[in-house]
Amino acid sequence: MLKKPEMRKCLEEIKPYVPGKPVEEVEREMGLTNVIKMASNENPLGPSPLAVKAMQDKANKMHIYPDGNCYYLKEAVAKKFNLKPEQLIFGNGSDELLSFLTMVYINPGDEAVMVDPSFSEYVFAMRLMGGIPRQVPLSGEKFAYDIEKVFAAVNERTKLIFICSPNNPTGSIIRKEQLDWLMQKIPDNILVVLDQAYIEYVEDPDHPGGLDYIEKDYPVIALRTFSKIYGLSGLRVGYGIAPVGVINDLNRVREPFNVNAMAQAAALAALDDDSHLQKSRSLVTQARKQLTAGLAELGLKPVPDQANFCFVDVKKDSKGVFQAMLEKGVIVRTGDIFGFPTFIRVTYGTEEQNDRFLKTLSEVLAKL
Repeated sequence: MLKKPEMRKCLEEIKPYVPGKPVEEVEREMGLTNVIKMASNENPLGPSPLAVKAMQDKANKMHIYPDGNCYYLKEAVAKKFNLKPEQLIFGNGSDELLSFLTMVYINPGDEAVMVDPSFSEYVFAMRLMGGIPRQVPLSGEKFAYDIEKVFAAVNERTKLIFICSPNNPTGSIIRKEQLDWLMQKIPDNILVVLDQAYIEYVEDPDHPGGLDYIEKDYPVIALRTFSKIYGLSGLRVGYGIAPVGVINDLNRVREPFNVNAMAQAAALAALDDDSHLQKSRSLVTQARKQLTAGLAELGLKPVPDQANFCFVDVKKDSKGVFQAMLEKGVIVRTGDIFGFPTFIRVTYGTEEQNDRFLKTLSEVLAKL
């Protein structure tokens, strides 16, 4: 029998993250070709050509450790958003920054408030440190933020409030007036975490940017990423914007070389490729219209979103729909992992990919 140290008790409540199935795995297991993945909110246009060239140019320097301070990337992001470089921290994806936040601020028994359904890594990061997640259901068919209920969940043990907007998996957003109200209500020893992984896709002018709170030294950190609209998911580059005091706290737990050199070079190049950014945003705008119309023909209505994906009730068991679509070479995300077993989450793709998804879904629903 294996002998080993006893595992920490708090880990017993952690459910390992289950990522979307990779295309290569599906093709290998199913014996298929031309599989399309519409499950992980990736950019179907791929990375910026400027980022690809930057990686190629950097390839012969991979024997050298990366710049632990991300100096040039930090300077470029600071300039783009009119920030001070010391207001920024970079991570191996924004997931790592979520871990930093709980490592720094959460003692066993401390609490964080978050909505449900939302990004599962908030619960994971809290459980990892022995913290307690307080989940507040989103409201109604539009999965709207009920900010008064969020505030009602705050107590003397609350250290963090996670606001994912646009929210994953629903695509819904918090309104500026709601966030303003919350910021006026909460004690200043609670840090509000604005997870803005999809903010570049937002078209609604009523969505708060969040940086104005940081400029005024409110206890707020905005998390952003190069994984989504910038198309660099495989490189894992996320960043946080916060008052200097918060950044200094987080740097206490950041390892020296947490963002690799290739990732830094690609992100720096992608940041300046406005053409790729606009193409990526336009693709999503058109895809949203295409899928909304196509789903309506099937009698389905997606949740109104401001992201690069939609969440839709297909009125069938999502695992059955997922498997049947998988066998036809279309990968989507099941809703059961978010607590909604008849929903699927679908990443917006190219016009051709969207057509194939709609055709496949129609065939699958007709047989189930």
